[in-house]
Amino acid sequence: MLIFNKRIPIMKNIFLALLLIVAIGCKKDKFSDDDTTLYQWKRDLYRASLPKEGPAMFLTKEGGLEDFHGSLLLSSDIVILTEYRRDKQQDSIFRSSGRMQVYKYEKKDKISN
Repeated sequence: MLIFNKRIPIMKNIFLALLLIVAIGCKKDKFSDDDTTLYQWKRDLYRASLPKEGPAMFLTKEGGLEDFHGSLLLSSDIVILTEYRRDKQQDSIFRSSGRMQVYKYEKKDKISN
């Protein structure tokens, strides 16, 4: 009986560890789930400024106003996208440029079907 009582806490710990691994492994999707509603967006492409020391890079793909201080505006245009496509484009340019370029979006109007 003593051996059986020692196995229960061990099995509980193994079960809790597996449950924790599954919970951490299931990440929430970082993109919007709205891929049907079209919006008109003003899209600005920024390049990170080159600091005196260190690499030229943004810390996040969204970037706050302080992140754009001293950054170079490369282009500006008006596009029609869903929120999901906007998130995908923003993530894509951020990753493919090595965190040096960021799209900044400003929602203008909802496009009626």
